[in-house]
Amino acid sequence: MLLILSYICIGYLILIISIFIFQRSFLYFPEKEKIDSSYFIDTGLKEIALTTSDGLVLKSWIKKPKFKGGYTILIFHGNGGHVGHRVNKFKPFIDAGYGLLFLEYRGYANNPGKPSEKGLYNDALAAIEFLSENKVTLNKIILYGESLGCGLAVRLSAESVFAATILEAPYTSINDIAQKHYWYLPAKWLVLDQYNIVDIVNKIKSPLLVMHGEKDNVIDIRFGKKVFESANQPKESLFIPEAGHNNLFEFDVVKKILFFLEKQKK
Repeated sequence: MLLILSYICIGYLILIISIFIFQRSFLYFPEKEKIDSSYFIDTGLKEIALTTSDGLVLKSWIKKPKFKGGYTILIFHGNGGHVGHRVNKFKPFIDAGYGLLFLEYRGYANNPGKPSEKGLYNDALAAIEFLSENKVTLNKIILYGESLGCGLAVRLSAESVFAATILEAPYTSINDIAQKHYWYLPAKWLVLDQYNIVDIVNKIKSPLLVMHGEKDNVIDIRFGKKVFESANQPKESLFIPEAGHNNLFEFDVVKKILFFLEKQKK
């Protein structure tokens, strides 16, 4: 019996070590295919190159606002796929006259490098710098975080004042998500890329919109609600009873987002 318990303990320890070593493969799911122009037909999106502080050159895509002095939405997408998979989702904002900057991360869509929290933050800073160099001021930038990308949007918003911040399916921290999914492990103590939102979301000074599906089985709704509760005013929420993690836009949220953004225009 003692021998069996020893084997179980050794196996459990090996499992913990393996998950710690390979944890980023459980967090990031990049589609590495080269993105061609077929994804951007009838959008006006153009390919650009962003240079990060650590020397990577990242292909991303941009569309300027329809009107001079208009607003640009900077999109930080989730942990899977690539920006091409989100074009149809965000095209209504182009049609409404907004500019869009689809930041593509390192390690995604044939971009060089490997994703990590520090790396993706550098990518986000490169996007802000690009907009600044093209005379888009912070008060004309709307940050949009999708799932994992919420961590980037919140961190930037906690550091500077933007026109608005939108969070789609946010989480308190990756530690909390890991612990919920891997309840049988000390998961929250093993996480390298923590993307801690809940401790800094109260530092956001721009108007905040939090959206989350009540049936989200990837990021539990209670995490999104805690993020919203922890944020300061001005803030609004869209908690949608029948929505899951990937189908929020099937519940007429575009009109509600556009209405929220119209209220922020100065």
